[in-house]
Amino acid sequence: MLNKEFRISGGKEYNNIYQYGKRIQGRYIIVFFQKGGTKFSRFGIVTSKKIGNAVVRNRVKRRLRAIVHDNMDKICGCYNIVIVARYNSSNAAYENLEQDFFKAMKKAGLLC
Repeated sequence: MLNKEFRISGGKEYNNIYQYGKRIQGRYIIVFFQKGGTKFSRFGIVTSKKIGNAVVRNRVKRRLRAIVHDNMDKICGCYNIVIVARYNSSNAAYENLEQDFFKAMKKAGLLC
């Protein structure tokens, strides 16, 4: 679980990042990011009902949170990052999700 200071909360913040941020598409995730005003990066994870029922959505969110938690220190700068799980992420293995996360972050230029 991410500490509260590392989480994005509130619909207005999400909408702001969607509207004014940049977007990178991966195979299993879509990453929206925007320069943040804090001293560290903050994250939000979104899963829609297209992925599956509540059990499946929560499993995908737990996996993505674990990936973010383990690799937060590898992200340079202060960004607000929203990770949206795509419809096929429920069938992906943890290793594939992690590889896709790294590819998207590298493509966005957020890795150190």
